[in-house]
Amino acid sequence: MLVPRHYRPELNIPKSLLLLSAIGIPIFAFIPVWDIILFIAPRLGLMESIKIVLTTYTAGTAWDFTLLVSIVLVLLIIFTKSTEKTLFAYLGALLTFGSIFTVAWSSHAGALNPQIGIISDFIHLVAVSIWVGVLLIMGWFSNNHENWLKFLSWFSIVAFSCLSATALSGLFMMDVIVDGYIDSWMVSYGQGLLLKHLFMLPLLFYALVNGLIVKYKISKNASFNPTPWIRLESFILFAIFTITAIFSQQPPPHGNYLTNEAISPLFRFFNDAPIDINSTVGFVVNSNTVIFFFLTVLLLGLMVLSFFRKAPILLSFLFSCLLVASIFTMLMVTIVVR
Repeated sequence: MLVPRHYRPELNIPKSLLLLSAIGIPIFAFIPVWDIILFIAPRLGLMESIKIVLTTYTAGTAWDFTLLVSIVLVLLIIFTKSTEKTLFAYLGALLTFGSIFTVAWSSHAGALNPQIGIISDFIHLVAVSIWVGVLLIMGWFSNNHENWLKFLSWFSIVAFSCLSATALSGLFMMDVIVDGYIDSWMVSYGQGLLLKHLFMLPLLFYALVNGLIVKYKISKNASFNPTPWIRLESFILFAIFTITAIFSQQPPPHGNYLTNEAISPLFRFFNDAPIDINSTVGFVVNSNTVIFFFLTVLLLGLMVLSFFRKAPILLSFLFSCLLVASIFTMLMVTIVVR
């Protein structure tokens, strides 16, 4: 609603969806808080643990603010009239940024380095929210094909800016959280981080497709429908978010984190070498590496072909997932523990 109508397609966003989204914020944000409560409950009891976590732990007090902001956001959605949509958009954006700040406040990076960690995590989440939020809304709630060329003209710049901000802030967060990126692949957090980064490859490919090729096709044919490829990009983003939600609940690879219990079962599947606190990761190319390299090239070709042959987006998404799996496997079979 912040973008004028002549710079975007017409939108129809159900009010019920906005309400569900606002209600879901404190519910999903409570999951890591609940994990802490369950961890200390056997010693202190459930009710006492809830009281202590919500009043003294950073994760708990941050969630208190998240709940407060979400309640205000829900009330804003309920009582805003159709003639007040612009005001609602600005207030809603402000409250959303407030919710994002509470998440950054309680993050791993924020706990390890309050200054750099919170700021970089906040920038990271804001950039991703702007990029992904606009993409999801346009891909799933646009009513027509009007103004797509105008939309892609400004959104391509916004998306590139958000991608740059996401990458830079992500590097700052990794510097705080991760002690040795490649060595962290031995634990679950590092494995999740690697998968997240690998999914960025098909995401960048389809972002370039939407920003350049689709834009060119619309300029030549105004009736061309770009929404399937916007939706495909959103599928890949959903996969990245799912991976992030899973690995972010794991202990970060910081300090003396390498123990037998900390080693990822997935890493153990590929490498059963003994691992201790001084172990590091190296690479040795072998026949399996070559096989998966050529498989990766084949899958990349199929991704490109699926676009030009106008294949179903689920098939293109499958090729993207297989590409990531192939690169991941290629790296895993190349690793040696030293």
